[in-house]
Amino acid sequence: MRRAIALLLGALIAALAIVSGAAQESAELTVAAPDADDPITVGDLIVFRVEVRHAEDQRVEVESAMTPLGRLDASLPEIEEMEPGLTAVRWQTAAFEVGTFEVMLPPIVVVGPEGEKTLTPKPQRVQVVSALPDGTVEPRPLTPPQEIEGGSGFAFWIAALLAIGVGFVLARVLGVRARRRSRPAATSAAQAEEPTDLPNVEQGASAADICRALALTVRVHLERRYDIPARSLTGAELTEHLAAAGAPAATVQRVRTLLRECDAATFADQTPPPERLEGYRQLAAAIIENGGPSDSERPDATG
Repeated sequence: MRRAIALLLGALIAALAIVSGAAQESAELTVAAPDADDPITVGDLIVFRVEVRHAEDQRVEVESAMTPLGRLDASLPEIEEMEPGLTAVRWQTAAFEVGTFEVMLPPIVVVGPEGEKTLTPKPQRVQVVSALPDGTVEPRPLTPPQEIEGGSGFAFWIAALLAIGVGFVLARVLGVRARRRSRPAATSAAQAEEPTDLPNVEQGASAADICRALALTVRVHLERRYDIPARSLTGAELTEHLAAAGAPAATVQRVRTLLRECDAATFADQTPPPERLEGYRQLAAAIIENGGPSDSERPDATG
């Protein structure tokens, strides 16, 4: 009798071990990544998403530090429990070089009462192409600022007021003229300092200076193109104004990425290598080239 009970207990323990082992082995993952046949452009958002199915008494763990992703930007993982037994891990990144890259995602650990199981995602291929059309490397010239019409009529009324022999009015007009006489000089000086060409990435040049010049050139362009105070806005405010002004979604994303990277190099004491700076320059050129409707599509265009 005792022997039968012992055999029965042994069988139960073995069955439990098999069931727990099956539950441990049942953990599996699927990876959602950009389609290698659908290339993305420099600076675009790239998202890798891994879904892990596991037992409800298990949890998913992944290295919480900044994850290197090869030639792509490093990224912090985001873990989200979708439902009991289903956990998603996501990495958001971007590329600033052109080419086809193989990305190794870090291993994912499934932890449960019976121990740990490590799952390793397969390598993911990403194709990154130039953000500029037809392989061009320079943006088209910036649209010159529009001249204000009706200036001659304004000058005529100023002259007429000067002809009035009332001292008070004459003093007011002279004061207005004195103030307005100083404005064109200030405006001309400010316009002379406005960059219209993107800086070249030269050997030994300061990365902070290059990034500062790239950001300023793009801001000046957006200010003229969309009639928004781009130079006085933060990066977040600028992208909001761009979206409200009707800028394409791709342009809004590129501006967000460029300003984030340039701010990091300018204020966070980061020093991107020359090839990465060249990627920033290409991204800035794409913003200027593809940042909005063509001249013929603008509301003020004729014909």
